[in-house]
Amino acid sequence: MLNTKRFRFRIIVPAFTHYNIYTTIARTTTSVGPIYVATCANKLLNWDVEVIDETNCHGRFYPATPDGALDHERLQKERPADVVGFYASISSTVPHIYELARFYKSLGVKTVAGGKHVEHLIEEALSNNIDVVALKEGEITITELLVAWENESDLSDIKGIAFLKDNMSFKTEPRELIQDFDSMPLPDFKLLYYAKMKLYPIARTRGCNLNCEFCAVKDRTRSCSPQYMMKQVKYLVESQNARSFFEVSDHFASNRDDALEFCRLLAEYQAEYKIKLSFTVQTRLTDARYPELLEAMQKANIDVACIGFESPIDEDLIAMKKGYLSKDMIEWTNTFHRYGFYIHGMFIFGYPRIRDIGDIGDNVVPLEKKVEIFKEFIKKSNLDTVQVLLTIPLPGTQLRERLAKENRLFPLNKIGWEYYDGQFPIFMPDDGVTPEKLLQCTQEVMFKFYSFNNFWKIVNNVLINFPVIVLTSLITIFLGTIKYVTVAFELWHRRYFRNQAFRFGGYFIVKKWVKKFKEDDFLEKIRIAKDELIQRE
Repeated sequence: MLNTKRFRFRIIVPAFTHYNIYTTIARTTTSVGPIYVATCANKLLNWDVEVIDETNCHGRFYPATPDGALDHERLQKERPADVVGFYASISSTVPHIYELARFYKSLGVKTVAGGKHVEHLIEEALSNNIDVVALKEGEITITELLVAWENESDLSDIKGIAFLKDNMSFKTEPRELIQDFDSMPLPDFKLLYYAKMKLYPIARTRGCNLNCEFCAVKDRTRSCSPQYMMKQVKYLVESQNARSFFEVSDHFASNRDDALEFCRLLAEYQAEYKIKLSFTVQTRLTDARYPELLEAMQKANIDVACIGFESPIDEDLIAMKKGYLSKDMIEWTNTFHRYGFYIHGMFIFGYPRIRDIGDIGDNVVPLEKKVEIFKEFIKKSNLDTVQVLLTIPLPGTQLRERLAKENRLFPLNKIGWEYYDGQFPIFMPDDGVTPEKLLQCTQEVMFKFYSFNNFWKIVNNVLINFPVIVLTSLITIFLGTIKYVTVAFELWHRRYFRNQAFRFGGYFIVKKWVKKFKEDDFLEKIRIAKDELIQRE
């Protein structure tokens, strides 16, 4: 007999456990991976699919608790899900995922999770109400899994999953990584419920050819064609009225020829339809050595370059395996600025020194000196926005393995995954420095950049520079053109307003970070965790 029952598959992008510096931007965007997976699952005949990003829930229609969070109990009553999937790449959200999994399992709902965290900690996930862990990429895996659950079939023949079999963790045969991305359906953002999208994420490449010690992305780079990438852009512009994009690839120009071609296509599209799109990409500082790439990015209106500087200190860069030292970093940064990019600098403070490379004597940089070096570099490089976070030894990284061998990681039963967001110290620092002091220094660097003084710069720019630059250009209206007014406004906004506004707004974000930290009982947890490490020694 033909099965006519309809099933519902819900994917949850979990909210952060703690307020952090990403919370504000996360309210206007989402993670693209769950959208790709949901799009493929939505092709199944008997399944209805939805994605809900807990951070990006807006409007009067989403079921909310009294404090504004997503009410899963009410949601399940309104639209009962048969299977719930969880995006589990961000370690700090995993405790919340396990809480939700327990709730859904109590209602008889099947659960599946995918992402870097659960991929490296399968047993942990399976012991916390996750029925199946999807390993590596999930687009093809999820369709086979849902059909198997629909037909109550055995899961053993599905590649790339792990589940409990006879009360033991069981991994099936590995699934081959996707190579032909052009054959995949375009990501369907209409499956995203309750969201207010301003910044649309798209992905051109997966994997990374580098080998940074702190990173869990180890697969070799694979890319879609530039033409397929443009199909994604056109679809979102023409169906969702998208204007701002974030290209989420770890390295935008990992395939430089394809990146050049995509930039050419993107520039042609904007010129043909007389629209201006805004693009943010993650790129590598060493891309400054390729002027033809920077010129192509500039013509395509790629305006924000997120660059992982990580540290201006050579001993940090060596430990991280970044592949370059600090001597050229200012020059490369200036090159990006000459091509007109806004630069968002990403830094890791307090990176643990490698202890087994011999005595480095005078090359050890004291903590107070590190603070000054960071401040000086950020000022000299004239960065537009920055994030300075503590080191996060994530699951599956060489860094975590090293710190575990050195007995420096705080026990998870004392300092849990919810603190793995770069805002909390989660291991013993170098050279007798206390975790509390390390955090204080990180906040000092951030407050130096994001200060209240930027308010007075904004006032000055509105009262003085705006009239001089913009209002004087209004005379061109009498000549029958307003383009000079537009040009003048863009000049004023770029040179005198944009960065000060971001830095003033950032002051309140950092201030809230510090406030939330003080409200938490983290300092007491640190004391207990340090005592346990000493006992282990």
